[in-house]
Amino acid sequence: MEGNITDRLIGNIKNSFTYEFMVKPENIHQIDKQSREIPVNSNGKNYIIGPARGVDQNGSGICVSIGMNGVSVYEYTNNNIYATLVYETSIHEWVHVAVVYKEKRPFLFINGTFVKEGEKSSKKYVSPSGSVCYPPGVFFIGDIKEIRIWDHSRTANQLKVNMNARLKAQRNGLYAIWPEKTTGKINRQPLLANNKQMNQSFNDEKNMEKYRDLTNNQNQKIEVSIIIPSYNKYPLNLFTLYSLENQTFNLEKMEVIIIDDGSTDQTEETLQNYHPPYQFKYIRNNENLGRAKVRNIGIQASSGSILIFLDAEMLVDPNFVTNHVKYHQAKSNLIMSGVMYSQNIISCIFPKYDREKLAQIAEIVKDNQNLNSKFSKYEKTASKPYPLINKSDITNQTYGDLIKNANSWFRKITSKYGAGLEGFEFPWMALLTGNVSLRKELLSKAGIFDEDFVKYGYEDWELGYRLYKAGAKYLNAKDLVSYHQEHPVEESKWKEAIGNYHLFIKKHHEVDVLILSLELSRMMDLTTMNDILQEYKNLVEKYGKKTKDFQNRFISILDTMALLLKVDIRHFNILGAAGFGIEQINELKSDLRRLNKLGKYKNLANFIEKVIAS
Repeated sequence: MEGNITDRLIGNIKNSFTYEFMVKPENIHQIDKQSREIPVNSNGKNYIIGPARGVDQNGSGICVSIGMNGVSVYEYTNNNIYATLVYETSIHEWVHVAVVYKEKRPFLFINGTFVKEGEKSSKKYVSPSGSVCYPPGVFFIGDIKEIRIWDHSRTANQLKVNMNARLKAQRNGLYAIWPEKTTGKINRQPLLANNKQMNQSFNDEKNMEKYRDLTNNQNQKIEVSIIIPSYNKYPLNLFTLYSLENQTFNLEKMEVIIIDDGSTDQTEETLQNYHPPYQFKYIRNNENLGRAKVRNIGIQASSGSILIFLDAEMLVDPNFVTNHVKYHQAKSNLIMSGVMYSQNIISCIFPKYDREKLAQIAEIVKDNQNLNSKFSKYEKTASKPYPLINKSDITNQTYGDLIKNANSWFRKITSKYGAGLEGFEFPWMALLTGNVSLRKELLSKAGIFDEDFVKYGYEDWELGYRLYKAGAKYLNAKDLVSYHQEHPVEESKWKEAIGNYHLFIKKHHEVDVLILSLELSRMMDLTTMNDILQEYKNLVEKYGKKTKDFQNRFISILDTMALLLKVDIRHFNILGAAGFGIEQINELKSDLRRLNKLGKYKNLANFIEKVIAS
């Protein structure tokens, strides 16, 4: 197979043309909202035809992304990218896809059958891109048999006649066929990702063939992809990678993908020359793209059927990957989480640590001669992190004295509701990307990370919530052992998290999400909040329309509490902030009396009472 059909737009074809593909995608792609008015970004795509922008304000280029979860057509103007046709469907076998442009409007055909019409371009002309995203496994994840570009709009009958045939001879109106040359000029240079270990040039077909064989063989072997986003986490990220070298799982069947999200520390200079015993992909973003986009880039680059999301500062035990895999082999539709059982570890001293933190570390290492010696050599004036462990410590697991119990809300959940979170209304909280795994095919049901979440917080829960509603089952396990390497946390994280919580609400304005404000405002603890939601759902199910007015008042209260989080954690005069007048307050008091009379809704009644008293 050869490279591009052209380097950029096929400028001599305008407004009416046809793409045809015989493909079998092996990855999902980002599902964007179909619109010619709202631009999207270029990340999270599984491009079979890559972006090529319009050369001026009058024109634009057309590109196509195909994933296991559907087909998307994009228009790339001089300034923005628009999802002009988005069709969600499940694709797991070989399929014939045709994108027919007729007078600047796209029409989609699957296996010769028309399935959807897209948005018409507002530009003077649109042209097809000739950028074939090859080799598979870099931009497009999957297999390609043939790509055709026609200089006219093909009819449904024309598509069906030659749908399953390989075209070798010249046909009227056939501009180009890939991989075999017809009328278009073919560029032999392959398109490669921004990956330090993969970026290389090939001067002849023999070397290109070796590369393809290597890539295909590696991708076929890979069963597990470990996706690690990293932003200024050196040397913690290096320690994490060291711990993955010691896995009992067959290292030939796992890959580790670390996405450097524009770090300014030593990450790039260290990891671009890192050569572990497992397949390693280092992807460098020139600018910080945010937590959701970065993980989607990792998904895009992954080859395994099982995905493990791991934070860049997590040390893991040797059986970590083996244990993740065994659960997925035993049962499908699982999301396996190990974060709720994670412990903390102090692997480095950071310049930002204050006297209290240093005194805490001194107390921990005082009985360990080796660690105490290292600690005594630390100089507070140091400008870089000071490691207390090295690679041999990780290999031999001699870091036990630095492990600390994690006093977090995770423990309360697992101790009360167990590993299966029975009776817990928020099992999707277990999708914490510090240590979680799932089968890639699950993402075809719910989509990938929502890239509207840029800063800290809730991008993982939002995906977890979608997966939960799509039928995924959550399970926590103690044997998915990980240790979170402590590091300074910026105070701004709270404001970022609240901003993302409001984005979560905007996307899912449902009681299951709104009610999180009870715990965030510290009005209720997590288990009481869970009891309130259970009682509320029971009330609605049992009494239905009779409680409609109360439901509206309840939702209005939750909306107000969520809004007040932007101002202060402490909530005063909630009903006043909600705009309740005397009549509405009296109605709520009547609701409270009825709840008390029923006797089965004590937690819900107690909450309403607190709101009235606020």
